[in-house]
Amino acid sequence: MIKLLKNKFALLFLFIPLLFIISTSFSLADIGGGTGGFANPLKYDSFTDLLKGIIGYLIKIGAPILVIMVIYGAFQILTAGDNPEKVKSGQNTIKWAVIGYAIIICSYGIIYIVGEILGANLSGKI
Repeated sequence: MIKLLKNKFALLFLFIPLLFIISTSFSLADIGGGTGGFANPLKYDSFTDLLKGIIGYLIKIGAPILVIMVIYGAFQILTAGDNPEKVKSGQNTIKWAVIGYAIIICSYGIIYIVGEILGANLSGKI
């Protein structure tokens, strides 16, 4: 068990289902205890909606960053001249920018997959 807790990826896969269990057990609007309680400062009613909102924001912000990084990587390749290390650096810039954005896109799908497995209510859009 201790080896499992030392592995960061194992902790991640233990943490994600825990978040969905928590998100299906209460609503952020119910924290105040109904009437007379605290008002909900968020525009999201559940933890799942909050996660979807954060990932939607990352998708919208990540697209321009991806474009800028691809242009920067292409600039590195174009100005490399005869230096193969600079060409490799430009290729790596483009590769990791695309991989990073793909991870952001896939994270939205992971929410739905884990939510379907755990039976969470995932209606709505980004």
